[in-house]
Amino acid sequence: MIAEGLRHDEGIDEIRRLAVEAGVPVRSAPREKLDRLSARGAHQGVVASAAPFGYAGLAEVLRSTSGSQRSLVVVLDHVTDPGNLGAVIRSVEVAGGDAVVIPKDRAASIGPVAHKASAGATAHLPIVQVGNIARALADLKDAGYWVAGADERGDQDLWHAPLNGRLVLVLGAEGSGLARLTRERCDFLVCIPVAGRVSSLNVAQATSVLAFEWVRQQA
Repeated sequence: MIAEGLRHDEGIDEIRRLAVEAGVPVRSAPREKLDRLSARGAHQGVVASAAPFGYAGLAEVLRSTSGSQRSLVVVLDHVTDPGNLGAVIRSVEVAGGDAVVIPKDRAASIGPVAHKASAGATAHLPIVQVGNIARALADLKDAGYWVAGADERGDQDLWHAPLNGRLVLVLGAEGSGLARLTRERCDFLVCIPVAGRVSSLNVAQATSVLAFEWVRQQA
């Protein structure tokens, strides 16, 4: 659907052309309707209806990374903000990671906000939705991954912790951090030293810092 009354725009014309070529119906609609359908009313005059997001399976990710000496998987322990989820996915994809794992319940899922915050990374990076984080961590360990939990009380800082090879980074929910059971499943805890008065970064920023320390240590 394209908002009625839009001024001539090359981008809109390109969308129309590609839709016609792909056999996708295009129709005009009042801007108010697009406002209702879009997340936060941020549609720039175009809204498309699409199939539900297709999550990957953990077994599929483990098959694709089998035999690789370096692989990065990020596990989010009940992160509820879809904007943070999308930003995490973007950072992991840019860093060359292999997957992001999220729980099915009490956590953000892939929707319009996460898609937009990922800047397109959801189209390239497998996102796995699991029923049990602890079970997923056990499966990753069995596949030869070391599991590092991000915790401000960690006894190793990121520059001295072994953040390389086949690594799982586990980051907790905004505010509460890692759940007790999740923390116990980690092989070690790693912290990001801070110099200011605020005690920590948000989950998306912390993911970027830790993921690119993994990249640095490969070099």
